[in-house]
Amino acid sequence: MTKEDTIDDLASRYLAAETERFALEPISVICPDLTMEEAYRVQMAIVASKLRAGERVTGKKVGATNEAIQKAMMIDEPIYGHLFKSQQISSGSTVSLSQLIHPRIECEIAFTLDRDLSGPGATAEDALEAARSVTASIEINDSRTREWKIGIREVIADNGVAARFVLGKKELDAGDLDLPGVRVVMEKNGEEIARSTGAAILGNPAESVAWLANKIAEHDGGLRAGEVVLAGSMTPMTPVESGDLIEARFDDLGSVSVRFE
Repeated sequence: MTKEDTIDDLASRYLAAETERFALEPISVICPDLTMEEAYRVQMAIVASKLRAGERVTGKKVGATNEAIQKAMMIDEPIYGHLFKSQQISSGSTVSLSQLIHPRIECEIAFTLDRDLSGPGATAEDALEAARSVTASIEINDSRTREWKIGIREVIADNGVAARFVLGKKELDAGDLDLPGVRVVMEKNGEEIARSTGAAILGNPAESVAWLANKIAEHDGGLRAGEVVLAGSMTPMTPVESGDLIEARFDDLGSVSVRFE
């Protein structure tokens, strides 16, 4: 099997796992010699297949934006994935667990871009100038790998383990906020399970958006006006079960919630 055949095969496996809701063996088992750059090629093959099926890319997500996760994955930079219009749900909505495998949730700050942002050389200041607004967000991740036995290659190839994302209703000008200082409290069924600040995202969420623009430039791409960017997690990934209500309360940005059944 050629390398191209291997990449196409892996993309097909991940697409089938997502559609039919079953978990794969890790890439370390399926294709142990796959590189990080080849993992991104798997992701792009998944994106291309979804676009052919009528999906629409509505933005990007950044993952592994804190030092602890990077150390655990033995990497020295974040990763990114693509967001699709079909993955966006409204705050207060209910998500059926029958549509997912083993989801986990995180609190995020979402940027909506007012103009294109491209690298190389993009800065946090460029990101702030390009942003139309920032919004409270919850991301629902769902690894298509068995028992979440994931490393960096699994996360990249599996489109950043993106599944769903929830945006709050309140939009503020990014320049009006102390983004590193924005606080969030996450509650599950009314009980606090995590709290953090925007500084958990590369020290400043705007730095994460700039990193993304520069990284995508390496793959001949850029961020486009109107796209949503989930800048990275402020809180640890938390598993959810049927009946769980997740609410994230942000300083200034208000609340965002999602229920599971």
